[in-house]
Amino acid sequence: MRAEALGKLVDKPVKDTYGRYVGFVVGFSVDTSGELKSVGVDQGNGDFTEYPSQRIVSTSEGFVLIPAWRVESDALGKEIEGVKRRAKALQDLAREGEIPRTLFEESMTKYSDDASKIQDSYKSLAESMAVRIGELEGQRETLDRFLVDIKVQFRAGEIDEAAFKVAAESCQAMQRRNSQEMEDLSRMLKTATEPLSQQQEKREEKQQQKQVAQAPVQKAVQATAE
Repeated sequence: MRAEALGKLVDKPVKDTYGRYVGFVVGFSVDTSGELKSVGVDQGNGDFTEYPSQRIVSTSEGFVLIPAWRVESDALGKEIEGVKRRAKALQDLAREGEIPRTLFEESMTKYSDDASKIQDSYKSLAESMAVRIGELEGQRETLDRFLVDIKVQFRAGEIDEAAFKVAAESCQAMQRRNSQEMEDLSRMLKTATEPLSQQQEKREEKQQQKQVAQAPVQKAVQATAE
């Protein structure tokens, strides 16, 4: 989106993908070609945050903020798929005799190193996602306690029915949004940890193959000793 269009979105509200209010737009940064680089957001509590364009989707009503963990997960997914495609293409070329063996091994080593770096990034992402799940679980407990207090006050005649319904509906809406993010996080967390588990399985498989290969040698050594 270019600067002339972005100007109309100043002071517009910003919500996340789950419908939770984040703040409102106070300005934006563009590159030399006039394309959006980042959006400055007043969070309404005195805090200012600048979000990169990768995390922002514009709508007629304002901006929608995409969670950082989702953006990173999508980016890593594209990277690992790209490495897999190139590695497979390289293997096909080697099998067809299109490239020298030495260059094949050199390129495969590079792709293996790239994959290892991506796996490390997946591990870091999984840790941050687990932290976010913990934060949402803490919010759920806080909302549950607050709802109990509201119900007690309503039953005790300390607040009227209208006030009770507004408070209860607001809390329940927050619970639904948080639950939706937790479900998405849990699903993404599985995706983020799968490459790590697969890598571990391959290491264990290689170790087992090594042990099987060494078994005849060990038996021969024992027989000779006897």
